[in-house]
Amino acid sequence: MSRIVTCGEVMMRYTPPEHQRLKEASSFHISIGGAEANVAVNLANLGHEVSLLTALPHHNLGENVRRFLRGHGVGVEAVVHREGRLGTYYMEEGFGLRNADVIYDRSFSSFSRLSGGEVDWNQVFEGCTLFHVSGITPALGEVSRELTLIALSEAKKRGILVSFDMNYRSKLWGVEEAAATYKEILPFVDRCFIGYKDFTLLFGMEGTSLFSEATLKSHYERFKDMYGIGEFACTNRVVQSANQHTLQGFFYRDGTMHKTAPVTMNVLDRVGGGDAFAAGVLHGLENGFHERKIVEFGLATSVLKHTVRGDHAPFSEEEVLRCLESGGVDVRR
Repeated sequence: MSRIVTCGEVMMRYTPPEHQRLKEASSFHISIGGAEANVAVNLANLGHEVSLLTALPHHNLGENVRRFLRGHGVGVEAVVHREGRLGTYYMEEGFGLRNADVIYDRSFSSFSRLSGGEVDWNQVFEGCTLFHVSGITPALGEVSRELTLIALSEAKKRGILVSFDMNYRSKLWGVEEAAATYKEILPFVDRCFIGYKDFTLLFGMEGTSLFSEATLKSHYERFKDMYGIGEFACTNRVVQSANQHTLQGFFYRDGTMHKTAPVTMNVLDRVGGGDAFAAGVLHGLENGFHERKIVEFGLATSVLKHTVRGDHAPFSEEEVLRCLESGGVDVRR
């Protein structure tokens, strides 16, 4: 099986118990996550050889993260230890009509100071066939933006496929800055996770406020022509309440859109749901699944993630397939 490398910041997440509000919390549940780290852990759980390029501080919290990654089968040979701190974020879980809220505390983290010159790219990409990064990494500052572009260039020089998840976060940067950076990144990309709202918000492309599959397909075809991207995927989420969502998966390749039926589910923890979908789709692509199975496997991985607390999806391929066989996720073309 191929070796996959992801690149991004790992953070500690602090969540008050029992859906408490942050301003009233007196204790927190701690978990570890980050978009690219979640994808790495998810892919390792699905049976892949995966390594994470990141930076951690020289203290026991950094060691905690290192042990977490190794415990989930993620290679840490590309982890750089340097000065700085471990990024954190605080998650107030929503309930009913009360929405969730996130507060980031990640300035001056070890990863945000990691430059491309500190990385041994030959070691990082040795034997690698797929590189995955998200739009969160370049949003962390100019140093991380340059690191992302260098990593993409180094991957392409070695003939490595590139997977990119747009993952726009308005709390990290503005629309204009994000769009300008994404336009630099997209020419490197072979597989792109980008949703309907991204096209209208970030690139000013035509679209209504309501989701349109036909418009999404048109946007995918336009980006395919503009950037040479071969495969696209996304989910469309409809939120009934903080604890009940409807999710549908889409996958585009060779002029055809493949989609799942909408799945309405109870939500225990939605954080990492998009990363689980990305990992599931990448798993299907790496294993040569047909298009229908790729998108249904991706959605099933995401649906299962919503049933557990934490940022990652602790499910094997067998468990995801069992979910599909039970009829929990159906697919329409």
